[in-house]
Amino acid sequence: MAKKIIKVAGVAIIDQDKNKVLAGKRNADRLVGGMWEFPGGKIEKGETPQEAAKRELKEEFHDEVQIGPQLGETVSYEYDFGIVKLTVFFAKLLTNNFDLVAHSEVEWLSADEVQKLNWTPADAPLVKELARTNFRDIKF
Repeated sequence: MAKKIIKVAGVAIIDQDKNKVLAGKRNADRLVGGMWEFPGGKIEKGETPQEAAKRELKEEFHDEVQIGPQLGETVSYEYDFGIVKLTVFFAKLLTNNFDLVAHSEVEWLSADEVQKLNWTPADAPLVKELARTNFRDIKF
């Protein structure tokens, strides 16, 4: 039987002044709990990946973001529960509430610090791309 395909949109929230990116640690009671990820979630029917990323940030942090360019290519990763197709966009915070719903903690990291965390398998390939990025060069 074919595995379910789950399309997911995430955001690499950056602070261009400090040249840092935000990582979120998934709550222990969730799938791939305790691992780090770019915040985001499932793309709903009729949504673009960018719309889904904005909606998910509103739901998970109660924050508004401005979506920028895509980070790398869409990643496809096969988990036990299905195949995740993850598209991540750079984003800037427009508000700063950080009401954590799906995450136990968040951390701001420089590009050379991002690879030190235990990232979800779907996010990991994008972390390598992110590590080569100067966040001040991202255009919104």
